[in-house]
Amino acid sequence: MSTRGWYDYHVIDRSAGAMSLAMRFYKWGDATPENALDEYLNFRKRLRQQNNRLPIEWLDALLRDQLGELYAGLPPHFTTAAFLFLLQRADEEIDREYWHRFDPRDKRPDFPLTYALNEALTAGPFEIPPNDNPALERVRRVIATARYLRPWRDYGLRLDFLTWLQYLTQPNSSSDMGSIAGEYQRSWDIAYHYRLFFWIDTSDPLTIDQIAIELCERDGEDVLRPSDAIQDPDENAWKRDQAKKLNEIIRASDIRIASLEMLRHEYAITPDRFWQFREQPDPDEVRHRARTKEVQNSCKMLVHLVEKRFGSVIAAESRPLMESINDFDVLLELTGPIIDCSDADAWRKALRDLLTTQSH
Repeated sequence: MSTRGWYDYHVIDRSAGAMSLAMRFYKWGDATPENALDEYLNFRKRLRQQNNRLPIEWLDALLRDQLGELYAGLPPHFTTAAFLFLLQRADEEIDREYWHRFDPRDKRPDFPLTYALNEALTAGPFEIPPNDNPALERVRRVIATARYLRPWRDYGLRLDFLTWLQYLTQPNSSSDMGSIAGEYQRSWDIAYHYRLFFWIDTSDPLTIDQIAIELCERDGEDVLRPSDAIQDPDENAWKRDQAKKLNEIIRASDIRIASLEMLRHEYAITPDRFWQFREQPDPDEVRHRARTKEVQNSCKMLVHLVEKRFGSVIAAESRPLMESINDFDVLLELTGPIIDCSDADAWRKALRDLLTTQSH
């Protein structure tokens, strides 16, 4: 059975003396405490490579551009925590690519997205240059995917914000084992709950100069200090052995351990604004999109028939009028005139008559 976990990313603004929950997500599979410590070490390594300053402005600029007025509704320091989430997803996707490295390129699930994104990046300049770091380069490509292929304006009516963010990191809509954003409450099937803490300074919020981690069971018990409350002696022995091994890793790797309970006495907790971030759709617009999607393929086919019978000029003239018809049955009534009309004038009259009838 796969090990599943829940992650909370807390950002601590040292100069403001405040701590906020800035990102949370579910990890389906491989969410063992050992892997959580590896993820901590990966973050620390990336930060040291970048002198503690990650290019979080890439994501911040994207979200300001894509969300407009909705940007102000994000939790405090969301872009910092979301950038770290994208880094974790980048490492997972790099590992996935490794295991599929011998698959034919055109058979890999990421081939269509990779092909389309490469075309988009070749067609025009992208403000973020390529990066030598594999994880940061993958984050750059995620941001380019949002810019050119999967913009929020095309998905905000049917995906909540975190699900859209997750979709940007995937080759298609199928979520594989790994970190999955889109949940706002802890899932019932988790085995562990991890909290990562990131310290920033108001003078330069893009700099993360300290990180720590807390490892908890799903019920909140400290994994590193298991109690003897469980009746099963074998389970107690296994937990004590696990805690011993984890503490050895922590000492050897100089991992900083913290706890939410202790930090809440040192820093003020920003009110939780972790919400289901959705654009408020216009009901009329939603209905219009649904009708349009239903009939658009049929409309294209009929326009093609008009072009075959009466020429490209008449087809171009007829297209906007035919696309204004949102009812499939009304659109179907044009099939007869397209076949039966003897010339373009007769077709124009038939189309005008149908539109006049529809308007009344």
